[in-house]
Amino acid sequence: MNFQYKTTLIRNYVTNTCIKTLSLVAMVMVIGLSNNFIHAEPTSETTTVSSTEISFKYQEIKAIYKKLNNENDPEELAKLVKKSSDFVKMFPKYKRVDEVFYYLGNGYVRLELVDEGIKTFEKLIKDYPDARYVQPSLLELGLAYDKLSKHDKADEIYNKLIEHPKYGSKTYAKQAKQILELERSERKGKLATPEGVSTGPNSNLIGKPAPDFKVKDLKGKELSLEKYRGKVILLDFWATWCGPCIAELPNVKRTYEKHKDQKFEIIGISLDRSKTKLDTFIKKENLNWIHYWDHNQTIAQQYKVSGIPSMFLIDGKGVVRKANLRGHALGTEVAKLVKENLTKPADSDPKSTTKDTQMKSVPAVKIQKKETTTQVPNSMQTLEEKMQAWVGKKVPDLEVKDIDGNKLSIKDYRGQVVLLDFWATWCGPCIKEMPKLKKTFQEYKDQKFQIIGISLDRSKQPLVDYIKKEELGWIHYWDEDRKVKTEFGIQGIPTAFLIDGEGTIRKASLAGFDVETAVAELVKENLAKQDNSTETEKQEITSENEQKEETE
Repeated sequence: MNFQYKTTLIRNYVTNTCIKTLSLVAMVMVIGLSNNFIHAEPTSETTTVSSTEISFKYQEIKAIYKKLNNENDPEELAKLVKKSSDFVKMFPKYKRVDEVFYYLGNGYVRLELVDEGIKTFEKLIKDYPDARYVQPSLLELGLAYDKLSKHDKADEIYNKLIEHPKYGSKTYAKQAKQILELERSERKGKLATPEGVSTGPNSNLIGKPAPDFKVKDLKGKELSLEKYRGKVILLDFWATWCGPCIAELPNVKRTYEKHKDQKFEIIGISLDRSKTKLDTFIKKENLNWIHYWDHNQTIAQQYKVSGIPSMFLIDGKGVVRKANLRGHALGTEVAKLVKENLTKPADSDPKSTTKDTQMKSVPAVKIQKKETTTQVPNSMQTLEEKMQAWVGKKVPDLEVKDIDGNKLSIKDYRGQVVLLDFWATWCGPCIKEMPKLKKTFQEYKDQKFQIIGISLDRSKQPLVDYIKKEELGWIHYWDEDRKVKTEFGIQGIPTAFLIDGEGTIRKASLAGFDVETAVAELVKENLAKQDNSTETEKQEITSENEQKEETE
C-alpha cells in the first residue's frame, strides 16, 4: 500500500464528513495531519463542549481502535487517525489524552506512515512524561525506528524503557530486552513470536477434536475436557494483564450468566505470571466459571495460541466449532450451539441415560475411544504425549561443540545419568526452575551425573553472560541453527529429558518434572548397577585366579 493510496483514504474520509465545497487546498492541509497537530498551538477546551460530549468522542475513538484489533483495515485506520488528531488538538488537557495520542501513533504506523507515528509517540513522551501510555509508546517508538532500520535510535529508546524508574521491571520493558537480544537483521519492527508458540491461526482447529488435557483447576479439582462431554464449552485463553481480555470480560460474563444452566461451561486458561494476582482478580470480579493457571503455557501450546484473548467454542462431542469469537459474535455463536446441543436426543447426554442404557453403552464408548485414539494424526497429539513417546528409546547423539569450543557428544557420557535441558535466558519458567537445577547439580555432580543445557537463545552473548553471572557449572550448547531442537521435536520450553547410564531416555516432559526426586532415584539406581557390575567382575577375577591355582 503506497503513501498516495493511504492519503487518498484519509482524504475520502474527510470529504465525506466535511462541507462539500471544501477546497482542494484545505483538504491537503487536513491530510497533513501530523504537521497540523504537532506544530500548531493546541486548541483550548471551550465551555461550548460539555464533558459528556468530550467523553463520547473519546469512547468513539476507543471503540474504533478496539474494532480494528489486529486487522489493518485502511479505511478504519484513516478514520482513527482523523478523529484522534482532531481530539488531541481540541482537548490537550483531557485526562486520557495520552491514550488517544497512543492510538494516533499506532494508526499512523499501521498505515505505514511511520515517520508520522514517530513524531506522535515522541510528542506524547515529551509532553506527558508521567502518563500511563508512555510505557507502550516507548516500545512502539522503538519498533517504529526498527521498521525504518534505524536500529541505533531504536536501541536508545529500548534502553530508555528498560532503565525507566517506573516501567523498567514491567512487561513492555521485558519485551524490549528480548528485542535487544535479536540480531539487527531480524528486527523488522514487529514483536517476535515466543519460542514454542505457533503463529498459525486458531481457526486451524475448527472441525477437529479439541486437544484434551488433564490438570487441576485453581480449586484443586481434576479438570479435563472429557469430563464435560455433553456440554458446550468455551475455552478462553486470557490474562489479567491483557487489556483486550479485560475489555472482553463483560461479554464473557453476560454469556455465562445467560447459558450457565443450559449445559454450558466456560473454562478460563490464564497466562498470568502470578497466581496470587489471578486469584485476587477472579474473586474481585466474581468470575464464577472454571479457571486454570497455565503458568508453563502447556495448554496454550497445545492450542497453538500466539496471542490473547483467544477463544475456542467446543460442542458436546468435543469438536471445535468456532474460534476467535469476540463482542456480539461471542454471545450469538454460543446461543446457537447451546440451542443445537439442547435439541439433541436426551439419551445423548450421559447424565440423562438410564442404568440399563449406560450398561449397554459402556463397551461402545470404550471401543469408540480406542478407535479415535488410534486414528488421530500426529498433528493432533498433545505435546506432552509427543514427549512421552521418547521414554524407553535410545537418546539421539549429538556431534557438536559446546559454548567453550569443546567437542560434545552424549555417547561420551555413557555410564552417567544425564539431564538434557532445553531452555533459554528469556524463558520465565526456565529461569524459575534454575535454582532447582543448580541445587541438583551441586548435590550429584560427583556421583556420575551431568547436565547438558541446550540453549534456544537468539544470540550467544546474553547466554554467555547469564551462565557466568549465575555460575552454571554444567555443560552448555547454543543451538543457534535449531538442529538439536528439531531433532528432538521440541515445541516449547522448558523441556527436559532424563537419560540413564545406558543412553535410554527414562523421563521426558514439556514443562519439566520433579527434577530433584527423579535425578536422585536414577543416580541411586545407576550407582547400584555399577557397584553390582564391579562386584561381579571381582568375583569373576577371583574365580579365574582360583582355577589357575588349582591347575598349577
